[in-house]
Amino acid sequence: MPEPLKDPTPLQPNYLPEKLHDRQEEQKLLENLSSKNSVPQNLFLHGPRGTGKTHVTHLALEETDRKCYVPCTQHDTQYKALKQILRGLNEEVNDGHHTSDLQRKLVEKTKAVHTVIILDDIDFLLLNDGDDLLYFLTRMETRNDVDLVLISSNHTSLKSKIEERTYSSLQPRRVSFEPYTAEDAYQILVERAQKALVNQSLQKAALTYITSTTQNISVALYWMKHAAETTESVITESYVQQAQEKAYEKYAAHLLNRFTEHHRLLYQAVQELDVEAKTIRTGEIYTRYEELCKTYNENTLSKRRLSDYLKHLELLDLIEAEYHYGGSNGKTRDVKLVSL
Repeated sequence: MPEPLKDPTPLQPNYLPEKLHDRQEEQKLLENLSSKNSVPQNLFLHGPRGTGKTHVTHLALEETDRKCYVPCTQHDTQYKALKQILRGLNEEVNDGHHTSDLQRKLVEKTKAVHTVIILDDIDFLLLNDGDDLLYFLTRMETRNDVDLVLISSNHTSLKSKIEERTYSSLQPRRVSFEPYTAEDAYQILVERAQKALVNQSLQKAALTYITSTTQNISVALYWMKHAAETTESVITESYVQQAQEKAYEKYAAHLLNRFTEHHRLLYQAVQELDVEAKTIRTGEIYTRYEELCKTYNENTLSKRRLSDYLKHLELLDLIEAEYHYGGSNGKTRDVKLVSL
């Protein structure tokens, strides 16, 4: 039996298929943004990770001439996001500009030219820098030539996350991406497997086990890819069970690759403290993080900074946090590791 993997591309997280399963309605709403006759509108896409929000957006706007994609995990301030938007409009931007300079440049670049701006994982921008960017984009003089697509994996509404004055000018249309069912996930993986794997190298029971365990398509693809890369024979149910933990580690590493070494050390601290899925106090996490910093010769960050980084891990759905208010310590939280 030859190795199962013949083409890893369809199992990559950034692979864009020709069509997406059961997302036609959402895709049509986004495609309307490409129409020259469409009324300017702002869309707020929300749904759990692995439900196709980013993929549908890229696919629907593939033919749009002027669009700017901003991953807010990396561009989490107004300044950084404006620079990324201008780069998307082929504007050379050097360091040293004031935010107001970038704002003026954007107004100039969007005069009488329809532009779509996509702010993906917007929760990271709002957490770090508030809603100043959204306020500017919805009040600038060329706002009628700009459509905004805001994508969130953590919130079903923006209203409680931004100032009322910003929301009143934004007035986004909500587009909900419901979680895939196990049946949906199975069909999606079948289509990917047919392109990526050698015929008859994947047992139906193995695929059923993966899609009954997780409906996050990104996780499922990492799982199937890892299984295909690490076995020289047929991918069986028992093998995907064996590969489960390592596959999820690869998925988590992919998410954390966009962040700092301190995010990774903080996540490692949570992993090492996780015993029988018990909750972990933040004080324990900080102590273990400091020990890991000594091991890897890294300077430790302040607890305030680490608190923000823990929130990042929560927004990535790598941990769950339960918040407690009041008492001698003020606001505290108990943390639990998310796993398959």
